[in-house]
Amino acid sequence: MNCLGVWRKLWLCLPLLVALSTTVRAADSNSDALERWLDELDRAIPAQAEKFSATDRERIEKAADAVDQWGVYIARFDRLNAAQTVQTMRRLLAAKQRVDRRLDATLDVRRQFAALEPTETRHKALQAFLETASRLIDLSGRLRYLQVDAMYSSLRRLNQGSREFVQLVDLLTAYKSSVGATVLSQQLLPQPADDPQPPTRTPGVRIRANRPVLAAPNVSSARKLLELAAAAGDQAILPTLSQLLESGLLTDDLTIAVAETIRKIGLPQEPRPGTPAGPEIPPITPRKLYEHVSRVSAARLSANLTARRKELLSWLEVLASEGITGNRYRIGGFEVQAGDWLLMRNPSPYNLFTDLSPGLFTHVGVAAIEEGSDGVRRMVLVDLPERGSSIPATNVETYLARTLHYCFLRHPDAEVAAAMGQAAADVIGNESQFDLNFRTDRVLALKDEPLQQKKVHTYCAGLLLLCSIKTSAPRTDFFPIPEFPAGGRTVDNLAKLGLSIGDDFISPTGAMFSPKLEIVGRREPMYDPKREIEEEIFDHFAELLETQTLVPSPDLFQSLRLKMAEASKSNPLLAQALAQAAQVNAETDLVAAAKAAAVVETLDEIAYSCSDDFLDARDLLMAGPIESLAAEGYSREDQEVARQYFQRHADLYQQLRSKSLSPRQLRVKLVQYYSELGKHELQHRFFKQAAQ
Repeated sequence: MNCLGVWRKLWLCLPLLVALSTTVRAADSNSDALERWLDELDRAIPAQAEKFSATDRERIEKAADAVDQWGVYIARFDRLNAAQTVQTMRRLLAAKQRVDRRLDATLDVRRQFAALEPTETRHKALQAFLETASRLIDLSGRLRYLQVDAMYSSLRRLNQGSREFVQLVDLLTAYKSSVGATVLSQQLLPQPADDPQPPTRTPGVRIRANRPVLAAPNVSSARKLLELAAAAGDQAILPTLSQLLESGLLTDDLTIAVAETIRKIGLPQEPRPGTPAGPEIPPITPRKLYEHVSRVSAARLSANLTARRKELLSWLEVLASEGITGNRYRIGGFEVQAGDWLLMRNPSPYNLFTDLSPGLFTHVGVAAIEEGSDGVRRMVLVDLPERGSSIPATNVETYLARTLHYCFLRHPDAEVAAAMGQAAADVIGNESQFDLNFRTDRVLALKDEPLQQKKVHTYCAGLLLLCSIKTSAPRTDFFPIPEFPAGGRTVDNLAKLGLSIGDDFISPTGAMFSPKLEIVGRREPMYDPKREIEEEIFDHFAELLETQTLVPSPDLFQSLRLKMAEASKSNPLLAQALAQAAQVNAETDLVAAAKAAAVVETLDEIAYSCSDDFLDARDLLMAGPIESLAAEGYSREDQEVARQYFQRHADLYQQLRSKSLSPRQLRVKLVQYYSELGKHELQHRFFKQAAQ
């Protein structure tokens, strides 16, 4: 080809080269912007407790919002090739890692507050710290949520087995990405073969419908994905690994490798005796895994695999028959020890009722060793719920599935930790009564008494105090910061609910300020738009309790229940029947409980119906158009409900169809809509009459 021809081809390719160069520069520029805002977030957050103040709030909020927005922007994979896709995932993983490290560093500052003078300045610093930590938890969860969509977008651009795919798996393993492990674990499941064989006809037997022939996973790819699963250590992967074992298509060495991976992640314990069938039963147990490993014939294994199989079977046999043999139980990258305190974060209407707000955690439990009636030792979680009349125990890994964010605290003194674990074990099954006055004096009265068979009359955080007083450590090791009710009209409004906050109150968040207790493990937060809506509504209710006058407005059923509760004061049989129906202790103040339930039930109904409506609206708008619903089998009633959603959000649907609104923007707008709807409803139900 002559020179003129070469120049002509280069000239024709110039627009493509320019476009590609622009895309690469834009990606680099976006990454630089993300890094700059991460730097700003680091600079904005103090490293000393006394430096936290309300003046930093706006700066931190702005930086966190910018990190979130730039993360979303660079996660647009539509113009990226395979290599750029991997590089973009690296940027997203690195950004989340930086936020998580900043969160860990910030949480460690909690230890410093107890040493400050108990002044108004310290109190304001405490609240600023809690707001900062809460914002970082939210940002970490949002970046993890973003990675889910990013992972699926990445997989659409990468061929399994390609160099870029291998690079992505190695990258996810290096970052111990739980999202990557969860998404890519689906690649382990047997896939339909390209050319399924037709069914053979057997005389006298009806021909069944064609079923795809399943192909076993590629061994080399499976090993890398199992390494990723082990590194991530997320028990959410266990159902997939269980399915893989059940498929019957694994080679002997892969069966052993899957079993060893489950061991590294944390094998669920045998269910406690009496556990009903359902979600409380784990996908894999020691007995089930023993069956899978034992089916591998030792006769056809190498010496190395034979030794690994033998060691697994020995370990599983003990777990199945005796349970855990030590004082610890593995959950992913850390181990739970008897006496550890579990702090959980879930949407709650009580999160802003004290002056330590916003609360980082809303419920608690204590880890303990329990030997069941079957002789199996288990690591369980002991807690005191609002419902029920006895203290339950739940396998710790099962309990953790109930929350999107948690952390475990541990006292460094082994004797102190052991004493708390024993105290928690001693109250399993004891009679309990949830205290609507949130008092601790009844707990303190048990300090020098044996706990077996003793009634525990307190609330959730009171169980922490009960365990702590059974040790030789001073109370300041656990709760160094005094807490008080929120200001304004909160106390008066709580009284209308039949609730009060007694003297010497402690909250689930209060334990975070212990200078002694160490964070030994926590779950990465995960953003959930449904929970965002619920939290917005619950928090708004607490804010209104402080600033406005509550006017309870029970419905007919709630009014009748209150009248029956009042009548039960002179009728023991009626009181017993009401307590049993409400699933509370027979000695509970049923009038106070009825008053509280009348408001809390309605508040829950508002919050949960709004979050459910959000989910339905998003799914329908994304699935549209409405004309296709009949063909998809929707009933007339369901079609009418769907039509109402389409009418309500007609503008959003048109923007979505014209692609002027992204799925993420749709989610943001719907979250805002249903959050505001819930706030308006509770304002109308509980505070409108007061405003008039």
